[in-house]
Amino acid sequence: MKRATLSSVIVASVLLLFTSLSIAIEADGNKDQTETEESTLPSAIEHLNLMRQAYQNQNYEIVYLSSLQKQLEPMQLIHGIVEGQEASYFRYLNGVIRESLKYDGKISYYEQGQPAYTLESNQDSNVFANFANYDFEKGKENYDYVILGKGRIAGKPAIAIRMISKDEYRYSYVVWCDLKSSLPLRLDTINQSNVIVEQIMVVSLNVSETANPWLIKLTKNTLPETVHVAQATTDSRSQWKASWIPAGFTIAKDDQHRLLMHDNELVSYILLEDGIANVSIYVSEKKLALDEQQKLIRRGATVFYTEQQGQIEINVVGDIPLTTAKRLAQSITLGTNINDQ
Repeated sequence: MKRATLSSVIVASVLLLFTSLSIAIEADGNKDQTETEESTLPSAIEHLNLMRQAYQNQNYEIVYLSSLQKQLEPMQLIHGIVEGQEASYFRYLNGVIRESLKYDGKISYYEQGQPAYTLESNQDSNVFANFANYDFEKGKENYDYVILGKGRIAGKPAIAIRMISKDEYRYSYVVWCDLKSSLPLRLDTINQSNVIVEQIMVVSLNVSETANPWLIKLTKNTLPETVHVAQATTDSRSQWKASWIPAGFTIAKDDQHRLLMHDNELVSYILLEDGIANVSIYVSEKKLALDEQQKLIRRGATVFYTEQQGQIEINVVGDIPLTTAKRLAQSITLGTNINDQ
């Protein structure tokens, strides 16, 4: 009886040992499998590149809200590929009717109470456009890309990617992408204090195999008359230059021209771009002295900053932190632009 009991104990111990080993091996195997699966998942920058491709090439309709200074503005975007070309229809859903149609290198604008007109332009100014056309690989010089996690936006599983600015001269961003279609569902613009200064959020998304029939019909309609915008009289001998610009920005335009609507006032104009943000700098003659409250206006992520130096006035307008606007204004001097040195 004792031998039987001892044998039973030994057998049980051996079985327990093998069972423990089996569980450990299975756990390790699951761990390895999980690590393998995670290693094959898209990285943060791969998700962003998928978003860019989806935004440009898919057929979809989105309704979204833009939050500015505690005000919500509902808008709609219908996008599709018509005869091999991108077509997009955009409209504001509240207030006065404001619509636009972009197709075949032209943008037509319609506004209630105003004559409709068409411009020859390929510029995409629709929601998420700057991000959808951004070179994320090149952007690694100025941003770190991090996956924050998953959640739900507009009832759809989404993944959040944070673009962390490497300096204080640009905003950081969090982009939420639909895990199925890769289309953007939400965009948060974040300042240095980690406060959301502007937010765009999709509330409805529909993706289809083919372009919306109504959008196709719009592209076949006769467009309003094309307007050719008269170029301002320019003077290449502009003296005012930017001796400093933030890393990643380039000077897209630099001229001196007269504003016909303001008694031929001579203004120096510099346009900076980094693929996401645009910054306009105007240098003109000072007319009235401004107090401190008049020198700064904020509207969401956009800053309107004015600095007066002697007899000149410098206005900086762009989706940039105030720190950047101030330093740009202070960098304006007689001489050569930083890009020309």
